[in-house]
Amino acid sequence: MKEDGGVYSGLWSGMSPTDYVFSFFMFQIILSFFISRLLHFLLRPLKQPKFVCDMLTGFILGSSVLGRDKSMLEKIFLPKNMLLSNTISTIGAIYFVFITSVKIDKSRIFLTVKKAWNVSLTCLVIPCIISTSLFYLLQNFLTGFYKVPHFYIYLGFATSLCHYPNVAHALGELNLLNSELGQLALSVVVLHSIIGGLHLATLMFAIPGAAMKTSLSQLCMFALIAFIVITVLRPLMLWIVKNTPEGKPVKSIYVRLILVAPLITAMLSDAAGTHFLTGAQIMGLIIPAGPPLGSALVEKSELIMSELLLPFFFIHVGQQTNVQMITDWKAFWALVFILMVGSFSKMIGSLSSLLYVNTGVRNAILLSFILNFKGVIDHSVFLWLRMQKLMDDSYFTAFVLSTVAVNAIMNPLIQIFYKPELSLEAYPSFENYPRRLQSMPPTGELRVLCCIHCEDNVNGMITLLKASNPTEISPICAYTLHLTQLIGQAAPLLAPYESQKGKWKTNSSDRIMRALSRLSKTSNVPLTIQPLKIIAPYKTMHETICKLAIDKLIPLIIVPFPESLEFHEKTASLRSFNINIQTYAPCTVGILVDRSSHHLLSTTHFSYNVLAIFLGGPDDREALALALRMSGHPGVSITMIRIDFKADDDNNKSERYLDECFINEFKSRTIANASVVCHEVVAEETVQVMNVISKVDNSYDLVIVGKQPVANSRLAKEMLPWIEYKELGVIGDMVASSDFCGGTMSVLVMQCFGISSTGIDSSMTNYDERSCFSFASSNCDRDNDVQALVAYHKRNATLCTQV
Repeated sequence: MKEDGGVYSGLWSGMSPTDYVFSFFMFQIILSFFISRLLHFLLRPLKQPKFVCDMLTGFILGSSVLGRDKSMLEKIFLPKNMLLSNTISTIGAIYFVFITSVKIDKSRIFLTVKKAWNVSLTCLVIPCIISTSLFYLLQNFLTGFYKVPHFYIYLGFATSLCHYPNVAHALGELNLLNSELGQLALSVVVLHSIIGGLHLATLMFAIPGAAMKTSLSQLCMFALIAFIVITVLRPLMLWIVKNTPEGKPVKSIYVRLILVAPLITAMLSDAAGTHFLTGAQIMGLIIPAGPPLGSALVEKSELIMSELLLPFFFIHVGQQTNVQMITDWKAFWALVFILMVGSFSKMIGSLSSLLYVNTGVRNAILLSFILNFKGVIDHSVFLWLRMQKLMDDSYFTAFVLSTVAVNAIMNPLIQIFYKPELSLEAYPSFENYPRRLQSMPPTGELRVLCCIHCEDNVNGMITLLKASNPTEISPICAYTLHLTQLIGQAAPLLAPYESQKGKWKTNSSDRIMRALSRLSKTSNVPLTIQPLKIIAPYKTMHETICKLAIDKLIPLIIVPFPESLEFHEKTASLRSFNINIQTYAPCTVGILVDRSSHHLLSTTHFSYNVLAIFLGGPDDREALALALRMSGHPGVSITMIRIDFKADDDNNKSERYLDECFINEFKSRTIANASVVCHEVVAEETVQVMNVISKVDNSYDLVIVGKQPVANSRLAKEMLPWIEYKELGVIGDMVASSDFCGGTMSVLVMQCFGISSTGIDSSMTNYDERSCFSFASSNCDRDNDVQALVAYHKRNATLCTQV
């Protein structure tokens, strides 16, 4: 429709689409989308974030580039055309702050602040003092600011703050949320965000000409609004959570009403005289993070917010930036100097934090880079100051350009110098501790890290732990981790599970941990359960698990294979998680394909029938080491089938020698055990190996195999094209198939430490000197055979670090 009420007939009538607000707005969205994606593609080699690309898009579409053409300026930047785009960008800022506030785990805010308050204040106070001092010393040069008394203090404080939404968004894009550095940064900015929220709520005191009485009245009105939101809407949110059955989605009517609420609270906050983002932030903070409500809101709105509304906000800020408005370049560079010094002063604050946190100098410097990230809240404050005539257009341009420059520099530096995977390669606490079951002494505690996705995994894990023969001289301590994908929360979480008596609603974590705790209390064997819960993105969850294994000196990690229909949609993510665990784990990894029968836990007499298939190599020796431990359990029967594959006799003579020593050790230690049966089969061809395995009957409860046969094995090369799940290996993929014995037997695939997910030994020849002495000493001549084997390893420079 035309503004005068006439009908727009389109291009054929000779009218221009730019004369109409809606047509121009659609054109603006399409153009900005393509330019932003093109810049993101071109700048990807330079490791530039989407924020920088969106801001550059705004510069191109704004007065600094296209606006330099007067004809273009008259057509594009008419007030009626910019009204709708300005409104949409404001809505984008509101929902960004709202969704980020929803993700914050409110139950741990004070705990987080308590842990990192000293670092947080150090990283705030030092930059604030330096920036404020520079603003005061150079205030005569900065004539573009309104002369409000002590306004330089406000500017120094505002530019020194770092806000939680900005940092969480940037870390998510960098995939560092779950890293040690990311966790430290999020802990630091929580206190900053609390102070920043108060800062937003008191902006009216910076308005020139506003009486103190009027400002106090506005503040009281805002406090009344916040009180009503907290006391009325917060109980409603809890009621919705309480009345939503577990596993069921929140009713859509509730989601729709809640998604309208941040617009209402932002409007009321703006009407009260405070910044409109404060209302959206309070609305987000009263909503419980995580499932069911927080996750539902995030899933319903985050995509359109992050891919459409939020980029449009940054594009809008870029459009408001006009380099042509800079006339006093001396004042401009003075302001840029203050902002850059303020950014680097955070490095001083971060380095000073070494007094409180034992982190490296590199991490302290990288932390300062993260704390310099700017985003929605900062630019909203800049726009507000510009709108209130507290700064002119040239200073607004200086602020925006400086934030873009800082983000463009800091982002690639963090990606280049911080590699979470590299930190997993150094194990100072692991140097004198066994990382493999083969190296474990027969006495002493065995620590196992058990990962659980859902309640279906509990039965298999409990059965496996009981079958692993916990005894008084060799007890088992199981660290059980309930793995939860990070949805509806901003920060990852790893914490001990805390039982809440009288809790009005239980969830899957409660039931899982109760079942495991019940096992620990009712079991007659020395089995200790340490329940933990982790909430993190599957893409980076392995980092936390590997660090936990290092901290707790754990030689065995067991992860479930995603076979349940419940995880059909997440199978790819869970498989990638398992592969990451195999790649970066500092110890042995077992993947459990669980098909256990529930009657095993209900019977008074525990009975378990295990089959171990041995072809050779470090992974198979690790599988046989677990079977050797199980053989001591009176209710466990072991059948060991050794397939002597003659086609590999000429390769890996050292591995062949170790296999013989280990087999002899296994036989000698189980020779008097009637529950252990050993078979040996000779195979000349790969087909014969497959035939031997296919003839196994379905009388076993568990099949234990190694993931990778001997390196460069003919069997592995010939079977590789037929493998469906490479993380299970050649034999594991075969026996885990539903076609093998009807898919009724559980399968445990073992990968020995030092073997990467590709099957290539990443650090050694798959064995260590001590394990050779530990398991082969009774059947090998120490003076001749073992010394010759060790010499052979040393000549080839392939001995692993002694553990």
